[in-house]
Amino acid sequence: MITSRRPRTQAERSAETQVALLDATIESLVEIGYARTSTTEIVRRAGVSRGAQVHHYPTKGDLVVAAVEHVFARQEQGFVEAFRALPPAEQTLPRAIDLLWSIFAGPSYPATLELVVAARTDRDLAVVIQALATRFEQTVTGLFAELFPELDGVPGAGRLVSFAFAVLQGAAISGYAGFGRPDDAVAMLRGLSRLASADLLPLLAMITDDDARPRR
Repeated sequence: MITSRRPRTQAERSAETQVALLDATIESLVEIGYARTSTTEIVRRAGVSRGAQVHHYPTKGDLVVAAVEHVFARQEQGFVEAFRALPPAEQTLPRAIDLLWSIFAGPSYPATLELVVAARTDRDLAVVIQALATRFEQTVTGLFAELFPELDGVPGAGRLVSFAFAVLQGAAISGYAGFGRPDDAVAMLRGLSRLASADLLPLLAMITDDDARPRR
């Protein structure tokens, strides 16, 4: 029996157009960089009209920021789903590090780096990227508290998240630049995460507080 396919609604067509534009933006940022990415190039890659692009995202800035938000949201969902799919005994900090590293070492992260580098000399873009990074950090901190409730509120726990991100970001950049041994840095971070506990984190916080004080 042949069944007719339901026509797509206007809302569905609009959503598909937006996803096509956002995916094309990320693809362009990764392949040719921020400077060479243009709305014309994005429209060509997305296979949509210029009018559709302007309707949803009037400027290149609107597009790149929305695209990175789109990637972050997709990666956040993927991370949470993958972590929760692990057997309870494997829902540990080291496994969380592995899942995070798969994001930083993945094919979409260079697009984020392109915007970070471009924001260094573009004040308007810097304001937007800083706000986006702040929201992302807050989201990750909230996920950390949800996934590891035994560490929520423990002194030093927030710094653990910041430290992990700094190491993973640095390892990813080292890998793209072709120097250093990124996997070694991630392995060391994984090992250190095994030491994280409600007893040791406050001690670590005290040590770092002391080291942060200016020397006389």
